[in-house]
Amino acid sequence: MQFANPSTPLAAGYVDEGGYILAFVNVQEGADATFAKDKDVQIYWAGAKYAFTERFEMTAAYYGYKQNSYATGANAGCSTTKAGNCSGTENLYSLMADLRLSKRFDVYAGAMYSEVSGGLASGFLNTSTVDPTIGVRFKF
Repeated sequence: MQFANPSTPLAAGYVDEGGYILAFVNVQEGADATFAKDKDVQIYWAGAKYAFTERFEMTAAYYGYKQNSYATGANAGCSTTKAGNCSGTENLYSLMADLRLSKRFDVYAGAMYSEVSGGLASGFLNTSTVDPTIGVRFKF
């Protein structure tokens, strides 16, 4: 995904598609533009699901985010946690098991591990977490 200032800024009062009137527009041309440098975020993921038996299956997945440094001035090119516009990464790993006890009833357990670094960790109290879950489900 690329975040950038629009090439054709819109003024307040612009009538958009569907007749919507844009009352507040905060992107301006010039030095006070929202993005002095384009923000690029790469998003990728992979997953697999395997049925060991007719009643038991597991799912594993990975999700990743990578952000460039779109900071300017003193923070230009930064890769630390001092600002959210520094480059950074986020990685998430998950694993889930599901056991069907009957046609309508199953139990499941799973966990996700996540970690952030650089600008994507700016403001975080914890840069890594483990989030477990366990439950039962009845299907109507």
